[in-house]
Amino acid sequence: MRKEELFSSEDVAPEGEYKIALGYDPDDDPSPLFDYTFHLAALLKGKVVIVHALEGLVSTKTEEEERKIKEQIVKILQNLKEAQSVPFSVEILYGKDIENFIQFVEKNRIDLFGFYYYKKLLGKSLSQLFLEKLTNCGLLVVKEKQKFRPIRKVLIPLDFSESSFKQKEFVLRLKQFSPQEVEVVFLHVMEEEDKTQEEEVFLLFRELFDEGIGTLRIERGEPEEVILQLLEKEEYNLVVIGRTGKGLNLECGKVTCEVVKEAPCPVVVV
Repeated sequence: MRKEELFSSEDVAPEGEYKIALGYDPDDDPSPLFDYTFHLAALLKGKVVIVHALEGLVSTKTEEEERKIKEQIVKILQNLKEAQSVPFSVEILYGKDIENFIQFVEKNRIDLFGFYYYKKLLGKSLSQLFLEKLTNCGLLVVKEKQKFRPIRKVLIPLDFSESSFKQKEFVLRLKQFSPQEVEVVFLHVMEEEDKTQEEEVFLLFRELFDEGIGTLRIERGEPEEVILQLLEKEEYNLVVIGRTGKGLNLECGKVTCEVVKEAPCPVVVV
């Protein structure tokens, strides 16, 4: 894999700053993926790395292809207000297989990878492979037709698995660096009413999360159904969900996959 940085903004991100990769395909509508990625980078005080993958074979037209990609991205960013304040760079990957993206994420220490979610009737789309294979970074999943809305209210489904600590890290950074107030609501779903278990859940929540970081809400039912109903009925702009639940399997759990597929707002998978 050969990778070349084409250009970057004048502001250089400090060493160790939060990095969000943005998967760019000229055939896709740049909005709302660009809008959400740069908006989230502004809230998290991060840097955006725009990534485009060319075919694996280097040809005489490679330089021309790179130039066209750069010109297209420049036009997009000229109309994106938050691109003026967020550090960014552009990277070209050679080869569109998932292994190239995995190597890119590992080498560049990407914290979050943003992409459009697509599902194929036959085989797996690249976005499905991202969900399955990109296990060494968080994922920002956006659907192409979603209308951009500034992130003001975030839902955090919580099951107190290992993923809960990654959810905590994400929310703490959001609270620390966001230039505006963001409301955070934690959600724990129980199968049936149990007052003793409810008390244990509230106790565990207070032990895990700092006071004032957000409120805890307890609902009953099937987790994916409850989550999706709340997202439909209430004004949440983002959901931050754990990748695997309580199991040790690195693949996305059933609830997470269903939320990614059906959520009316962007989903961050950690």
